[in-house]
Amino acid sequence: MSKIIATGAYLPERRLTNDDLIEAYDLESSDEWISQRTGIKARHFAQEDERVADLATKAAEDLLAKLDDSQEVVQKIKHVIVATMSAYSPSPSVGAEVQARINATNAWGMDVNGACSGFVMALELAEKLSKDSTDGYTLVIGAEKMTNILDLYDKRTSILFGDGAGALLIEHDGQGLPGYRSDIHTAEDRTQAISYKVSPESDQYLQMVGRDVFKFVSQVVVRELESFIEQGDQSIDYLICHQANKRLLDIFSRKLGISDEMIPSNIEHVANLSAGSIPVLIDALVKNDTLSLDQSIRVVICGFGGGLSWGQIQMMI
Repeated sequence: MSKIIATGAYLPERRLTNDDLIEAYDLESSDEWISQRTGIKARHFAQEDERVADLATKAAEDLLAKLDDSQEVVQKIKHVIVATMSAYSPSPSVGAEVQARINATNAWGMDVNGACSGFVMALELAEKLSKDSTDGYTLVIGAEKMTNILDLYDKRTSILFGDGAGALLIEHDGQGLPGYRSDIHTAEDRTQAISYKVSPESDQYLQMVGRDVFKFVSQVVVRELESFIEQGDQSIDYLICHQANKRLLDIFSRKLGISDEMIPSNIEHVANLSAGSIPVLIDALVKNDTLSLDQSIRVVICGFGGGLSWGQIQMMI
């Protein structure tokens, strides 16, 4: 079977606690208010001159630094897929920029824009590509500079997000990832619960209707996730979710009957990284030896967000 052989991540140096954020952007809020409603205590913001491609490249470089034969591996990478919604420039793609910067001369690069579901979508595409090759690698990255698209003076959104990137490297053998199955959807966002509106008459920032998003996740996503897990023929070891809000993770735990220990979280330290949240969390779990990359641990990965979109993947890591 194909397999994930390495992970990497990058979080910008600038770290803001809730109090730092409140002071920097004159927000009418408090550490207690933010913590209680989101579970977030801090986040990382990129510097003004850092671009999404910089974050994605640094995550890829962190991954490659862990490989003894990194130069040989780079030349065998066939695809670079980057999930992002915040690149801010339609061309060149972030995937193409990363491909060039790491000198993966035999690869092609592309982007997937699925908002907070983007990494699940990118991984789905990468898994299909792994079935098409009996050798080589696919590099899958989730990278966001959410500060590109936020009004940092609007506490409805600025307290929720951070910047960062995570990466996985899949080694191909033509058979796909072990134990892999998936279920991914997009539905009409009738109320424009999550939108980035571009018009001459209005500011161009990410806008969210928090109550509608919360309702969508706690009703639709939880129901679909429960059905997906029940359809599996074996129990899972971990549920790895997009880190949108700690209260949502608590709802997953309660409604699905899964212990908190089985739903790892890092939202307290990095906030919502959109398409970057799942790969950054996976890298953290590899670093602390929760995940071993020996295909012995059965996980369900769940992403949800703009679109409205959601999806879940089961696999062995």
